[in-house]
Amino acid sequence: MKKEMNNKGFSLVELIIVIAIMVILIAVLAPQYLRYVEKSRVASDQNTIVEYINAMQTVAADPEITLAETGKTYSVTIGGAADNGKITVSGDLAEVLKNYAILDQNTMDNSRVQSTAYMGSNGVYTLTYKVPDGAAAGAAKMWIVVPTGNVDLSGAVVTTP
Repeated sequence: MKKEMNNKGFSLVELIIVIAIMVILIAVLAPQYLRYVEKSRVASDQNTIVEYINAMQTVAADPEITLAETGKTYSVTIGGAADNGKITVSGDLAEVLKNYAILDQNTMDNSRVQSTAYMGSNGVYTLTYKVPDGAAAGAAKMWIVVPTGNVDLSGAVVTTP
């Protein structure tokens, strides 16, 4: 009598080998994937910050918009992990941006940073009326976007006042 072989599945050894290969692939590829995700978050955050800086520069350059030189705050603040990376626009600047249709209220309410580089940056971008740094003595004041915090637009952590 001949016994028929039943080859309808995989042996336990074959399954263990496949699982071991998958574990090795995951161990090698996961760090690369996480770096890729963080780089894309930094790029997205840079674009968001540049959008706000461009909006502030548009406000400064538009002759129809008159800004108060004192008593008003025109700034964009990058939140930390405690407030989920929310980008906060000061009330005075938000009013100008909304009134002149430079940025809509929904964009200002829902903007957030996602990368670890920007999340802990304590970054503030302020529209300030001052003499430009390095200008000659007696130079005229002008509206300038002044960044403070410890991260620049390349995503690199720096130390600035």
